[in-house]
Amino acid sequence: MTEPGMKPETIEAKLAALRAQFAQSLPETLTEIHELAGGEQVEPLVLEQLHSRLHRLAGAGGTFGFSELSRRASALAQQVHGWLYPVIVPGEWLAFRQGLSELKQSIQEQDVAAPMQGGRGNGGSRRPTDDQVRLLLVHPDEALRVSVGNGLSQFGYAVLPFADVSAAESALLAGANPDVVLLELNSGAARLIALLRSEGPGSRAPVVLMAAEASFAAKLDAAHAGGDELLTLPVDAPTLAASIERLLRERDRPPCRVLIIDDDVELAEHYRLVLSKAGMLAEWVSNPLEVPAVLERLRPDVLLMDLYMPDFSGAELAQAIRYDENWQGLPIVFLSAEADLNLQMKAMGTIADDFLVKPISDMQLVAGVRARTARARRLAELMSQDSLTGLLKHGSIKDRLSHELERALRSGKPVSVVMADIDFFKGVNDRWGHPTGDQVIKTLGHLLRHRLRRQDSVGRYGGEEFLAILPECSESDALELIEDIREAFGNVRFVCREETFGATLSAGVASSAFASQAQDLLAAADAALYLAKRGGRNQICGVDNGSSRQ
Repeated sequence: MTEPGMKPETIEAKLAALRAQFAQSLPETLTEIHELAGGEQVEPLVLEQLHSRLHRLAGAGGTFGFSELSRRASALAQQVHGWLYPVIVPGEWLAFRQGLSELKQSIQEQDVAAPMQGGRGNGGSRRPTDDQVRLLLVHPDEALRVSVGNGLSQFGYAVLPFADVSAAESALLAGANPDVVLLELNSGAARLIALLRSEGPGSRAPVVLMAAEASFAAKLDAAHAGGDELLTLPVDAPTLAASIERLLRERDRPPCRVLIIDDDVELAEHYRLVLSKAGMLAEWVSNPLEVPAVLERLRPDVLLMDLYMPDFSGAELAQAIRYDENWQGLPIVFLSAEADLNLQMKAMGTIADDFLVKPISDMQLVAGVRARTARARRLAELMSQDSLTGLLKHGSIKDRLSHELERALRSGKPVSVVMADIDFFKGVNDRWGHPTGDQVIKTLGHLLRHRLRRQDSVGRYGGEEFLAILPECSESDALELIEDIREAFGNVRFVCREETFGATLSAGVASSAFASQAQDLLAAADAALYLAKRGGRNQICGVDNGSSRQ
């Protein structure tokens, strides 16, 4: 159901065709509904079919431009829903049938509305090909600019400093295209951020605001200015670098994946096209039995489903999905024409996360899906991340290793594992204190995450020990990658009580060429790390012929 890379004009043509198809089929649809209610006797099965048809019509009508039709169909659907169990008063039934007759009149009363515009897809520039992150730093304090610039340059960032907003604006207008903007929270911050968001150079650059205090008033000012993050001065380079890397990961995330479950195939296709236009990957299914296979293949970030479908309810389908522990954390959003708040809350219970009411504008749909996806992704990160370094936790990185090793064995391509450890770390804690020791750990964690490739995974294995997984990377290539990090870490200078000191690391490398089981691969890397420690530390050893770098 997905069509990656569709041009906007192609999507618009498909949306227009769906609207025309819906309008063309309306007379026949309304005739069928009217005939269902043509009998003098009211059967429960008839009521169920009427409710399903009217519910679908209420949701699709507004989406395709027939707002008055949608309003009337929704009211009639609510009326039928109230009759599904109680006894129907004959007079009410006659009034209902009259309401069905008036549905056709609503088509003549209103022209098809112009389609709502969907959200804008991801645009703008990405990182340069050399992968060096460009930072635009704006602060009047020259000492701070020098300190921050020197600190961030140790992590491989290119810092472009400015003393005031006007100078930074001139640089942007002249073509400067930063990846991230570091900006003092002052009266000019909002002006510079507005320029950044005007679709010019740097329009996708996240903004880190820096304030002298952490008061709630300062946080409100930062939110009003439009900053993405607020840090309180003074801030150390590892903390700032971690914030920058997190914002870049959020900016460069892959498109969110959406699964739509709806028996109205025209409406489901409309939603798919709208979400595709906004840069998302979307699919739809109408048969509940197809859901498990699509879930496993698409692995969606969010699931949209109707509340009422033939032969089953959305609540039942949601519960069936929740029985699988793999999908217990998947955000499920009901997208339904059900307007009764009590019924919405009852349907959600403990199995769904949100409820959106049909008809919904294209803009609302895109915004709702993006917001829910962003929250779900951030929550998943927080659950799997080490609180100090932001890297994967012990259990999460081991799970990632199993997954990458299985993929390597299927593809025949190697995967390498790196076990890295900070040398003499107990001495760092004993002499400089645990807060400074934490800074050393955070610095190495950030260097590993920043200097390795995008496809690599890094986790804090325990204490001062780290585990890195390098897919499609031989042991010799892994040794070169880690050697660059060893040198960079050895050049970092830490400051404590007006004194400076450095730290070094040792690492062991092993590849899947020597082990086909995750535990064996870990043991091989750990044995190589032991060789590096025994050989004098501040070096890297591999399994292949005892290779080493120092």
